[in-house]
Amino acid sequence: MSDTTLHAVFLGAGPAGTGPLVNAEQRGLLPRLLDAGVAVVDQGDRMGPGTIGRHLINSDTAGGTFLECLAAEGDLFAPVTDSEPYRRLEQYRQSAAPLPVVSDFLAEIGAALRGAVDAHPVSRFLPRTRAMSIRRTADGGFATTLASGDDIVELRSRYVISALGGHQDAERALTDPIVPGVRLADGYAERVVRTEQVLTAGGPDLLGDMLTAAGHHRVVIVGGSHSAFSAAWVLLNQVGGEFGPGDITILHRRPPRIFYPTAEDAHAEGYTEFGPDDLCPLTQRVYRLAGLRWDSRDLLRGIRSGAEERVRLVPLDPAVDDGVTTLLKEAAVIIPAFGYRPVTVPVFDEDGRPVPLHGTGPGTPPLVDTRCRVLDADGEPVPGLFGIGLASGFMLDGPLGGEPSFRGQTNGLWLYQNGIGERILDQLLATA
Repeated sequence: MSDTTLHAVFLGAGPAGTGPLVNAEQRGLLPRLLDAGVAVVDQGDRMGPGTIGRHLINSDTAGGTFLECLAAEGDLFAPVTDSEPYRRLEQYRQSAAPLPVVSDFLAEIGAALRGAVDAHPVSRFLPRTRAMSIRRTADGGFATTLASGDDIVELRSRYVISALGGHQDAERALTDPIVPGVRLADGYAERVVRTEQVLTAGGPDLLGDMLTAAGHHRVVIVGGSHSAFSAAWVLLNQVGGEFGPGDITILHRRPPRIFYPTAEDAHAEGYTEFGPDDLCPLTQRVYRLAGLRWDSRDLLRGIRSGAEERVRLVPLDPAVDDGVTTLLKEAAVIIPAFGYRPVTVPVFDEDGRPVPLHGTGPGTPPLVDTRCRVLDADGEPVPGLFGIGLASGFMLDGPLGGEPSFRGQTNGLWLYQNGIGERILDQLLATA
């Protein structure tokens, strides 16, 4: 393939990287995309699940959402309905599914996609292969350098789609001030466990050992995101020992929101903390994007009602200590839930000069715009380079809905396979 100019190179074959391919199959466009010439690259051995199966929590969408991709124009996914992973996920059609179950199902979808890609004369899946750099070429395309074992190869293509996932910045977790003059790097580092550690295999054992060593169960979680509440759920459901009232403190700058299917459903439970701008104009759902769902939603509802006394919510004023130092000093474990940064590879222009990317700058700027185009440090799109997935910073706009009040990035398998995947696919096929 190194002797051919491909149409597109996909870096990452997890849920995000395969999203545009699933969208193509759903719309009967996969043969056209593969005819143009595609390489799908991944460090792992298979397409589909990525690392989602490492997580110990349940999905924040109903299992039936993952099954929607089977309603495709083509018949590529038809055999998946006869698989054991499909039957297991079917049991969670109306409820949150364990992520290992979702992972096994996505592996079946990925196997079907791989079969189509590998059977095609001008497309290929490249497993156990790592992307090292992306360089703009004189013709406006790209040369992507890949490493597979000791072999180095360069693939030329018109487009590159980066779907390399996200990571938590360990240094930022320690050095970002929580309140003025208070950083986790200053005397707290040995008690810090990031959420990506908490939510994956080995996390509960690590937390249990730290709590046992401390002789108490006081934990501080910094942040009010879905991952913060997921961390609290792991503590309560998968870590041994007894948590007492108020043992787990969630420090949050913005009040956590609750998702409701309709405003009437919210009012029926006495939830009135929303206005017109908090309703999705397409679906009329309350906090469609910002609201917590399923296990995290149930936990927040329990805290608010008083039924869950082991977790307390404490507003965090970024300008005032107001007891934060005391909480941190008394905690056996501190869990910063500061979100994710995109995993990227170096990008160079046609003269070999580095192209700094917007999403790798200070703070948490988006990697992409609303068309999924990767942005340079000045916020200008890099033509032909797309990004998708965790920490890409994609924000929904008009046609995809979402409440107007929402400020933040949007992720989710359904979006990767539908609205977001469709936007990338349409741009790829516009010149195929």
